[in-house]
Amino acid sequence: MKEKKAFLRERFIAFQKKIVSLDHALRQQEDAFQQRESSLCMGIFETLDALENIEEFVGVREDEFNKPARRLAENIRSVHKKLIRLLKANDIVMMEFPDNMARMESCKVVKTEESNSLKDETILFVVKNGYMRKDNGEVLRKAEVVTVLNKSGEGVQDSSE
Repeated sequence: MKEKKAFLRERFIAFQKKIVSLDHALRQQEDAFQQRESSLCMGIFETLDALENIEEFVGVREDEFNKPARRLAENIRSVHKKLIRLLKANDIVMMEFPDNMARMESCKVVKTEESNSLKDETILFVVKNGYMRKDNGEVLRKAEVVTVLNKSGEGVQDSSE
């Protein structure tokens, strides 16, 4: 009976070690997957930034373009839309700011400007779009924004303060 208990104890310990080892390997695989996914997303975001810059440049001068150049502009817009659809299909969406106010968890302020007619932290414009997971709200890349920062006591006061 003692031999059987010892054998079972050894098997139990071996199984526990195997479980710990498998848990560790699974965590490593999950971490590696998340790093690859994050790297891929950042690459897509940077590509979208480049396409948006091209579209902005083209939009200003498109009426001066000949037919092949206009076709190229249409193809660039098409690629941009396809990448956006790819992200949406994977529950990744561009951040929106319906109240036009910057929040630290979703924005990186790259520049500030004064405006007596606007409240502090009002977004003047977005330099680079931010992206997040639609399903859980996880911020994948913060939006880079230019916001209002008035000298103390100046600017529009928030009526809720």
